[in-house]
Amino acid sequence: MFPRLSCLIWCLAFIGLPVLLPRAAQAQPVPAPAVLAPLPAAAAAPTSPRRLDDFLLVARQNSPLLRETANQVRQNRLDSLVRARQNGVQVAGIGSALYYPSITNSQGESVVGYDNAVTNGGNYAAIAQATKPILNRFQLQNDYQILASQGQVLRNTGRLSALDLRRSITEQFLTAYAAETQLTFSRTLLTQLRQQDQMLRQLVNGGIFKQTQYLSFYLSVRTQEVTVEQNRLAYRRELGTLRALAGVADTSLISIEAPTPPTHRPLAGLLAPAQRQYTLDSLRLLLDRRAIDANYRPKVSAVVDAGLQSSSYLPVALAHSVGIGGGLQLGLPIFDGHQRQLQYQRLSLSEQSRRGYRQFLTVQRQQQYQQLEGLIRASDALLGRIREQLRIADALVGAARQQLATGDVAILDYLNLVTSYRTLQFSLAQAQTDQLRSRFALDYLAEQ
Repeated sequence: MFPRLSCLIWCLAFIGLPVLLPRAAQAQPVPAPAVLAPLPAAAAAPTSPRRLDDFLLVARQNSPLLRETANQVRQNRLDSLVRARQNGVQVAGIGSALYYPSITNSQGESVVGYDNAVTNGGNYAAIAQATKPILNRFQLQNDYQILASQGQVLRNTGRLSALDLRRSITEQFLTAYAAETQLTFSRTLLTQLRQQDQMLRQLVNGGIFKQTQYLSFYLSVRTQEVTVEQNRLAYRRELGTLRALAGVADTSLISIEAPTPPTHRPLAGLLAPAQRQYTLDSLRLLLDRRAIDANYRPKVSAVVDAGLQSSSYLPVALAHSVGIGGGLQLGLPIFDGHQRQLQYQRLSLSEQSRRGYRQFLTVQRQQQYQQLEGLIRASDALLGRIREQLRIADALVGAARQQLATGDVAILDYLNLVTSYRTLQFSLAQAQTDQLRSRFALDYLAEQ
């Protein structure tokens, strides 16, 4: 009992020695792809952004999605290094200490136990085995190309994610800018009404207007004060949403700057990220087909081992059972139920889907681009008409304000002019925002 236990401990200690793994010397990995960084390290993000570019800068630096994509690209590079190591020499320790008991009767015949001719009573081994794949150039090159393709897909996904982030930040920035513009109009109108309110009090006291007429104007001033507060809350809400999207911790109510309209650019071609993803999908399907072919090629590995193997646990037997061995291992698929053809059919269906998506995307993007160009032209014409009407309304309000001081214009008529002027201002702000949305959407398509 005790000699066998000591033998088991000795064998386990033998295979537990540390083994140094050699580096792969024959196959070189695919060159590591450039790491996708969310932003250059030198760029400093403002703590309280006001411009659109500042919000985009902060959003790219704070985006966990872009950071995750950058890490996935780094992981892809590590995967190529792992594949290179897998093609090198692999060393493993193999140990066993097996005892096969046998119970005999009084005549010496075995009652319970394996045939001693098969088991030899036990199996005690401690071996270090080294294996190295050989004649696998096709498999290795295809694996490296698959990893390189995955890196390209990840980098293209990162560009698409950055574009989507820019679109969401830009849309929310325009929404906040429209809310701020409306707040500015409301404040300006309230200031004018309060100035008129002081003048009308004097006119009412002088008997030019009746008290009941003044009450209508007084109610309009109070209503405008409520409108200003509502617009302030709306602007605070939209600004807070913008900051939340960009990851800005500031909560103060500040004024944002007007965005600069982007230049008109042509529609992005086949090298754009949205189109490139389908090109990369085509390459991936081609490599998947080659991977299927590689699985049906013979696999040859060189094997070398050294250690001890014995059917006896006695130290004398173990000391004379140390040796080495080597040879080749061959794996060759013969029949698998025509799985290869079924996998080819799956890839063909995936290719049909890819072509359908790409064709649909191409037509859709062209239609969207032309529609946005039409909307921009219509917005330019609408803005021209609104500005002309606003100029006339401003002149009418100014003239009515002067006549109001002499009592030549009724207060209700003056309020109607002011209401029309306020409506035109709101229409102008909405039309300007819609035009900016169309321009930025067109710019997004020009890069996507």
